[in-house]
Amino acid sequence: METAAQLFRVTLLKCLPLSMLAVLVLEVPNLYWIANGHSLNFHGGLWPSDPTYLVLSVVTAAITLYLASAMMLQQRSLAGGLSCTSVVAMRAALLRLPLLLASWVLAQLSLLVGLSLLLLPGLFLFVCYLLMLPVVLFEHPSPYRVLVRCVVLVRPHWWKTLAAVVFAVLVILVCVLTFAAILSIFAVLLAGAPFQAVAAACFVAFLAAAGVFLSALVLTLHSAASYSAAAAANNSA
Repeated sequence: METAAQLFRVTLLKCLPLSMLAVLVLEVPNLYWIANGHSLNFHGGLWPSDPTYLVLSVVTAAITLYLASAMMLQQRSLAGGLSCTSVVAMRAALLRLPLLLASWVLAQLSLLVGLSLLLLPGLFLFVCYLLMLPVVLFEHPSPYRVLVRCVVLVRPHWWKTLAAVVFAVLVILVCVLTFAAILSIFAVLLAGAPFQAVAAACFVAFLAAAGVFLSALVLTLHSAASYSAAAAANNSA
């Protein structure tokens, strides 16, 4: 966690634009739904049955994955002391996009099977697949080997990985609740459309910062797991 926090501090400002763009893209289906006079309180399921909403959800999820991969490439370069702009990172991420999307679809199918048969296999795979993005970006295997590599890396440290992710999510949730409480106080004092716009922009920036931190955490977990796997292979040899 300390290493991830250090990486987050070093890369936050330069990675924030891509993360903010990813947050905004992810909200496109909800903006479409609200623009058509609906509320976000979906009745009868997690998602509405509107075909346009479903198509937008799939497309924006793919674009968000692409932007997250570009941000991770930029973050990795900055951590190594190399200069990397958002444009350069997006061009590099575009080369890995087909493999990323194929791996993501295969991961969703395996998770669906794991959760359908029994909850625990699905949970186990979900934690393992948290390292999918850096495996795709920095190890270049096939989609099937991406998933296998994730399991190989995480399995010896599954509980530690789960604990690190849960702790990070709890910290983010506490920060979100604190931030929301502060905004609610200012909403009472400064009511009006201008404040609502500023509050929305601040909330997007906060979520984007959380995305940069989670990316730093995943990079740190991947680095630690890769080093451990290489050390174990050398010892066995």
